[in-house]
Amino acid sequence: MRRFVMVVTAVSVVVGSACIRTTREKETGKVDIDIESPTKVGEDWSAGLKGLGSHANLSGTVKALVGGGETNITISLAGGTPGTTMPWHIHQGKCGSGGPIVGEASAYKALTVGGEGKAEGNARTTVSLKEATDYYVDVHHSHADMATIVACGELDD
Repeated sequence: MRRFVMVVTAVSVVVGSACIRTTREKETGKVDIDIESPTKVGEDWSAGLKGLGSHANLSGTVKALVGGGETNITISLAGGTPGTTMPWHIHQGKCGSGGPIVGEASAYKALTVGGEGKAEGNARTTVSLKEATDYYVDVHHSHADMATIVACGELDD
């Protein structure tokens, strides 16, 4: 019984120290609810990348940190063909929607797949991701074949 009381107390302290932050997007009316530390600065976003079609072997992660009027993004990809170069971007919308690129396309340097099939990259854009708006990351087959999306993942905050 004593252990139960201690666990309930600990959970109450953790939940009680969190802040519930809600944001309503003016354009869409969508509401986003976050439970975070009241001292947290910025907003973290993440996505898991999944390979599509004949590129199902691709996988990866994307992390984005929004703060100070900009978004800093890191991407990690595995399962690629060594020596290939793959463009990538954050888009507004959901995977497959063909939404506009967030920020300048030139901010996203193409990924170069190394000998072990892995690639990593970074981007920084002066556009902040907005709460209650959908975003996704897609990886293109190549500069010559931008229409073929080989991996995609939807960002979540």
